Amino acid sequence: MLKIGFSYKCWFFFILMCVASTYLFAQEAVANNSNFRQDWVLLHNKGKLMPYTDLVQKPFFLLQNIENSSFLPFCNRYVSVQTATLDSQLPTNAQLIFWVDTEEDIDQLPTKPEGGSLVVVLNRQSLLPSLQPKMHRVDALWLANVVHPSLDILSQLFFGGRAASAKLRKDLGANFPKGFGLQTAKNRLGYASMSQLGWDSSSVQAQVDSVMQLGIEKQAFPGAQLLVAKKGMVVFHKTYGHHTYAQKTTVGKNDVYDLASVTKITTALPAIMQLYDQKKIDLDQPFSKYWKPWQKRKDKKELTLRQILAHQAGLKPYIVFLAKAMRKGKLKKRFIKTIRDSKYPIQAYDSLYIHPRFHRKMQRMINRSVVSKQKKYRYSGLSFLIYPKLVKQLTGSEFSTYLQKQFYQALGAHTMGFNPKKRAIPYPIVPTEMDSVFRKTRTHAWVHDENAALMGGISGNAGLFSNANDLAKLLQMYLQKGSYGGKQYISANTLSVFSRIQYRENGNRRGLGFDKPLIGNDTLSLKEAYPAPLASKESYGHAGFTGTFVWVDPKAEMVFIFLSNRVYPSRTHRALYDLNIRPALQQIFYMADK
Repeated sequence: MLKIGFSYKCWFFFILMCVASTYLFAQEAVANNSNFRQDWVLLHNKGKLMPYTDLVQKPFFLLQNIENSSFLPFCNRYVSVQTATLDSQLPTNAQLIFWVDTEEDIDQLPTKPEGGSLVVVLNRQSLLPSLQPKMHRVDALWLANVVHPSLDILSQLFFGGRAASAKLRKDLGANFPKGFGLQTAKNRLGYASMSQLGWDSSSVQAQVDSVMQLGIEKQAFPGAQLLVAKKGMVVFHKTYGHHTYAQKTTVGKNDVYDLASVTKITTALPAIMQLYDQKKIDLDQPFSKYWKPWQKRKDKKELTLRQILAHQAGLKPYIVFLAKAMRKGKLKKRFIKTIRDSKYPIQAYDSLYIHPRFHRKMQRMINRSVVSKQKKYRYSGLSFLIYPKLVKQLTGSEFSTYLQKQFYQALGAHTMGFNPKKRAIPYPIVPTEMDSVFRKTRTHAWVHDENAALMGGISGNAGLFSNANDLAKLLQMYLQKGSYGGKQYISANTLSVFSRIQYRENGNRRGLGFDKPLIGNDTLSLKEAYPAPLASKESYGHAGFTGTFVWVDPKAEMVFIFLSNRVYPSRTHRALYDLNIRPALQQIFYMADK
């Protein structure tokens, strides 16, 4: 185990040795579907029901043989599947999954709902003749191709995490000869092992464990987790440490995190890209064309959305609005109260409620903020406080509602959203900071960023919560050029425009909303690089103040997600940056792929 006294200089030497060793031990990566187990054959697929496309309109139910409930956790990575009995009163549009193990099960084959579907899973090939007379009632039929088939693989076949390509190994009657098997396409994230990609899993695992352990020992974070997807398959997802240094709650894979500034590319940005696709906004028209208050501001009226999103507009980086809501360490009662009433309807925390007049004050401060005359790279999150109102103005929908309907629900990203305290999230939420100024307690299940909190937790700059698996779905959609689960969310051309450098000639590495590698990043050492030196020039992502970091690399076909609460118990904890942990972890996976 690494010693606590490990010097930073030795640390970087250690990482360089790790990535070099991965290069030596890694095998040639093979990621085609033929390398994966062929446990199930698709014998029937009426109307191309498989893989499921719509995860929103029709609820899913697993019927019969509830002992197969071990199938549910695998399905729940994609969508919530409930269990029910044959005599349950179910919705008329229910999508039923029926498990057949015996002749009695065939006798009890349910009638599919009028507006729903019936998928049958046949565990024993010998039962196929008995089922065939009732095939007119079945929309899709999966048959076990091996003696002990994997339920994990079946769930992926159901939802497009893997492509169906298996063939029967023997004749099963005239309708199902040897070699028969229907095919489907892969269109969602799947789940596999690193070894299935040809990676040296033991080497990668050991290196990641060492980096994470050092981070915990150096109090870079009390706990963290890492998810990596390669070629559309989640090949690494592991948790480390605890929610706090008290070590009472171990980090779990489904834990929900405050994403901080990762919110920018997972809320406002997808909405803006979709509006750009719909030609409701123009990147090179003055932003004041859409945002009327700026038409009267001399230093803002000509700024374009392209300049603003690329942080090239000269906007003020940040405004501490909380300072205007406090006097001598106490909250101003005309803006914030501890009891909710009709005049203070906006909740910022458990016992903190905001008067709408403070929102108007925030908008005035943004409108009046000074813009630098020098147009060069200057990171600013101010415009992201405006985008929720802009989206409502252009779509007629509340920001949160728009995002849920247009993206998160359809993606199956059920933990993703604002204000988790107000939503029924079945997973633990990781705390952030011990706040001694505003909330006077531990910040937990409410947004950490004070500006987003003052907006009621719904903002374009911060405030989104998610677990790693759901976050991966949105990022994989980006990697798949705007398509996921058979649905095109954003055009490939728009993603190409937004994810490339806009003002390279000014030394600005940024895309539109997306962060990009440092210019010349591939020539830098691991200590100097951002992100990993091996990240391609086509890659993009964003980091968050709470210790989150996501990166999409189209060239490497890789999604990288690091979630932590490095601000616990205080934002003064900066070892995450000093140790360069996130680029170091990234580099391990790039080297594994060499």
